Formats: sequence, C-alpha cells, structure tokens
Amino acid sequence: MTSQYLFNGLVINPAYAGSRDALAANLTYRHQWVGFDGAPVTQMLSVHAPMGRRKLGLGLLVYNDRIGVSQETGLFSNYAYRIRFRKGKLAFGIGAGFTMLRSQWSSVALQQSNDQSFAADTRSAFRPNFSSGVFYHHKKWFAGISTPFLILHRYTVGNEGWNISQSKGDLQPMVTGGYVFELTRDAKLKPSTLIRYRTSNGVQADISTNLILKDRIWVGASYRTGDAFIASLEVLPTAQWRIGYAYDLGLSRLAAYHQGSHGIMVQYEFGYRIRVKDPRYF
Repeated sequence: MTSQYLFNGLVINPAYAGSRDALAANLTYRHQWVGFDGAPVTQMLSVHAPMGRRKLGLGLLVYNDRIGVSQETGLFSNYAYRIRFRKGKLAFGIGAGFTMLRSQWSSVALQQSNDQSFAADTRSAFRPNFSSGVFYHHKKWFAGISTPFLILHRYTVGNEGWNISQSKGDLQPMVTGGYVFELTRDAKLKPSTLIRYRTSNGVQADISTNLILKDRIWVGASYRTGDAFIASLEVLPTAQWRIGYAYDLGLSRLAAYHQGSHGIMVQYEFGYRIRVKDPRYF
C-alpha cells in the first residue's frame, strides 16, 4: 500500500508506462506502521519512457518489500500501446515479471517449539506474475483501470510451500480517476480517487485532493476508508525534479500500536522541458 501512487503509476497500472512523455525515474520509500514490530518497509524504483514515436511506452519496476520474517524482491517490465486522440491519449498496458521470496520461519515465536512446519527457512521462492491495465489522460483529467497482479500465490504450511491460488476473490482490480479545477491563475484543485475491491474485504477507497500553488507546491489530504487520514506535501524546485512526503495517521484498530506511516518520493525527468500552457498534473 502506498500513498504516492499517482506519480509512481507503474506500481498499480502498467499502462502508465510512457505517460509522462519523458524518461522519468521515480524512487519511493515507505515505512508503514512505525514502531510496530515487523511492520512493512518498502523501497520502489520505477523508470519509464515513450518509444517508437511515442506510440509505445516501456517501463521497469523494481521493488523490495519486508514484512515480518519475510522479504520479497520483485522485477517487472511494463509495455503500453498508446493511441493519440485530439485531446488525450489512451493506453493499453501489460506487465510481466517475477518475485523472489525469502522467509526466516525458524525465527517465528511458536507456542509449540517443536513445530516442524516452521523448522526450515524459505531461501529463494521464485514466483512469476503478470499485470494488465488501461489508462486515459487528458490535460485536465485522467482515468484508469488495472489489475496489478493476475496470479495469486498462497503459502501452505506443512505442504509444498508457495502455490498458485485458484480463488478469483484474491484478485484486486483497481479504478483510478481525477480532475484538475483552475481556481485562480496561480491556484488549482485536483481531487482524485483510487478504488480497490477484494471479495474478502469488500471495497476500499482513497479519496484525495491536492491544492496546487503556482505549479510548484502541492498540499494534499486524503482519506483511506477504514484505515487512515493522509497528509502530503510535494515540491517542484525545477520542472524536472519532484520531491514529496506523505504521512498516514492510522484509524484502524492497529492505530494504538504504531506512530503512523511515512512515505518519501523523489522523481526526475530527463530532458524534459515543461510548457507553461500545458503542465503535467499526473
């Protein structure tokens, strides 16, 4: 889970590849539930650019995710085919890659110390995966639908370890969208949302808004249903650099056991020259 998905779009939608119309690199670090033993810590690097006279988009996503006794490293390539319209662009994307999982099961605190199911560690479980999505963006608004993981894996204790889940309820389709309203010459308002669905958990939504000042400073607030309030700040010192910070104030039953979640993002666009009449807001 990340609160800065709009500018690291490959995390949720492969069709985002090339949408910045520049070679863009994004580095994100997230520490979730600070102070909670074994809480998730994630690092993500995405690089993407338009290719083939901007009809194609290529991207690469690398991430490292640690939670509890498990550490997962993933590498995914992303491909998007882009169709230009008079006022916008429509992209169809697919992604393919793999993850490597390592788990120190022997370090788990057990009620039965001789439980053989946790006697051996998982050293390098290889798991392939795929993603798909559609993304449309206009100068003032965007919309997308995606499934970040098409293959679900489950761990069966005492059996063959990781296997492919046959439950369609494990898939988590996502819908995103947003619009930019011009309040004054120097101020704009950009509400947006991300809606995800899973059979076991139902619908969860991020409802967000950003106040954009002189296209240089973004002040944001979000509400993630049943989970957190989020405050964010992004600064664009130049047209190529974007630096952001997000803080999640937990609202779930876990809130009493942690001090919130922190996210830091740095983005750089190579060779990009922003046009005054057509800046990019997503």
